[in-house]
Amino acid sequence: MHSIASTVIGAETRTETEVPLVPGIILAALACLPIAGTLLVAQVLPQMEAAFAGTPDLRARVSIALTIPALVIALCSWGTGWLADRVGRHRLLVAALLLYALFGLLPLVLHSLDAIIASRAAMGVAEGIIMTCSTALTGDLYAGKRRERLLSLQTACASAAAVVFAIIGGLLGNFGWRTPFAVYAVALLVLPLVLVFVPADRPAVRSAGKGRQTGEGHPLAPLAAICAATVVMSLAFYVAQIQTPFLLNALGPVAPSTVGMVSAMTNIAVVAGTACFPVLRRYPLSVTGLSTFMLLAAGLMIAAMATAHASLVAGLILTGFAGGIALPTLLNSVMALLSFAQRGQGAGLWQSSFWAGQFASPILVVVLADLAGSLQTAVALTAAVTLCLGGGMALLLPRRGQDS
Repeated sequence: MHSIASTVIGAETRTETEVPLVPGIILAALACLPIAGTLLVAQVLPQMEAAFAGTPDLRARVSIALTIPALVIALCSWGTGWLADRVGRHRLLVAALLLYALFGLLPLVLHSLDAIIASRAAMGVAEGIIMTCSTALTGDLYAGKRRERLLSLQTACASAAAVVFAIIGGLLGNFGWRTPFAVYAVALLVLPLVLVFVPADRPAVRSAGKGRQTGEGHPLAPLAAICAATVVMSLAFYVAQIQTPFLLNALGPVAPSTVGMVSAMTNIAVVAGTACFPVLRRYPLSVTGLSTFMLLAAGLMIAAMATAHASLVAGLILTGFAGGIALPTLLNSVMALLSFAQRGQGAGLWQSSFWAGQFASPILVVVLADLAGSLQTAVALTAAVTLCLGGGMALLLPRRGQDS
């Protein structure tokens, strides 16, 4: 039987009707894996602390075990994007899925917290490769509205996964802190689908022209503007994602189930914002970007000024909705700017920008809270920075991509 994967991607993007949607759906679903990398472990942090009681700097080390994949993704994605352009996205993606499963499962048998941190750092490298290569392959396979829909689906999958994996991690945590790590074997279930349905690609260094190999025609200015805006967007977006339990309890004690419900509502709002992207794509990127940063700032300010749980939740939902618009808007803009030979590196730069913002967001809030004296004031200051800095960057964004 002739499989889809027997077709090889050339140096140019496919037409909109040539490639079926199945490969794109598989690639979009891979966005769930980095989400699993964080949220499965977040639910068992107290049990991990109890298991390694007596370890020096225990709280800090356990926190590093949670967040180090995001830091590694931010540091390595730009480099893995460069590598993907030279050895091939498909080949690198297959290797990364194997590494994700290997290093994700290692904490099941490791007995040193430092070894667990090291294994999760290595898993972060694999996650960065998975996100970069899956995004670049989507850009290779699809054009126009089909690509936009599939990259928007990537955002929706990640948001839905945030709800699902938080629940799974909590349930499996009842059987011991190691149990949730078994879920990382899901990469081995996805791997055959990638091998059968996702077409291979030629390394850009061999298939592209000499000018592209040397970087001629790189849209550096618009790419830099989009990546800078992405950092600010991610910083603001993850305030709502990460600070939800602290903001809720600052207004009065709430049950963990309530925190989970509010987090689920926030992520549903992300999906709703993503669904609005096809309507908003017709407007210049600078207009959509400015509007999005205004909504992000408004949501954070409402959350900061809230005196009741209802208004706080409204602010968090508005922030999630704005993030849902921003993610596919900025990602699609990067893909539209780049040629086949540049797409891996461009996708890697965008992923580095996004994950850098995610990693830095809680650090920024802690620093601002120490300076300002309260979490609410820190969130209000973040809202002001988002509006001023993000709004200014939005005005520098290109009107639209090359093929949008």
